[in-house]
Amino acid sequence: MKKQFFTNLPSHRNAYDLFADKWACDLGEIDPSLPSGGVPGFRGDPRPTQAAAHLGRDGRFDGYDVLELGPLEAAHTAQLERLGAARITAVEANSEAFLKCLIVKNIVRLDRSTFLLGDVTRFLDAPGPRYDLIFACGILYHMQDPVELIRLAAARADRLFLWTHYYAEVPHLKHLKPRTYRGHGLSVPTYEMTYRNSGLGTFWGGNRATTNWLELPTILTVLAHFGLTETVVIADDHHHLYGPAVTLCASRTGAAPPAA
Repeated sequence: MKKQFFTNLPSHRNAYDLFADKWACDLGEIDPSLPSGGVPGFRGDPRPTQAAAHLGRDGRFDGYDVLELGPLEAAHTAQLERLGAARITAVEANSEAFLKCLIVKNIVRLDRSTFLLGDVTRFLDAPGPRYDLIFACGILYHMQDPVELIRLAAARADRLFLWTHYYAEVPHLKHLKPRTYRGHGLSVPTYEMTYRNSGLGTFWGGNRATTNWLELPTILTVLAHFGLTETVVIADDHHHLYGPAVTLCASRTGAAPPAA
């Protein structure tokens, strides 16, 4: 049970300790008084900078209205603010991750970012504004319907930055069950995974019992099918520990950048 009342000196460490041993990122990067360890997402992770280099203006996001899907602990959110994003809306389904984002927002003083708790697909499917960029890092392979996520994202933005695992015939993915997705004029293979560790305190997967992975060529096909025809594969790590992973950007032909 989490500690309800604190009688010691107020500090960011007290907030950190609400989730002690359950942080994915290294908060020591943003506050030296906090324990070091975890993924260097606040400064060492190159993906927000890669997104800005390919989808921004002069390597920055000045003037951009950004939608981030699955911020986890707001490490990328903090980088997107440093890269000049005018507004960031970050949608997170995991309640503990959402609260961690609020802790980080307080520590880093993120004043252009708003965090929302709920399902990203429902958010995208509801009436709402268009965005200059959708930043989706580490979420597509956690979706029960990844094709639908791409379809909805393409309807709300002309630019999509994507980092995701994808299916390939490697030994530790052979247990995934082949399926076929049919809909919206597509018929493509998918591969169903059942979560085996969702009861762990450090589970950061999706909000359904199963998820479906796509092959890399299928991801590119689906992006193009829904209008994001200009794609650049920035990195393709076929030997990633948890399965092949790709970093890519996709945009609509002729999409003009927003006013700075």
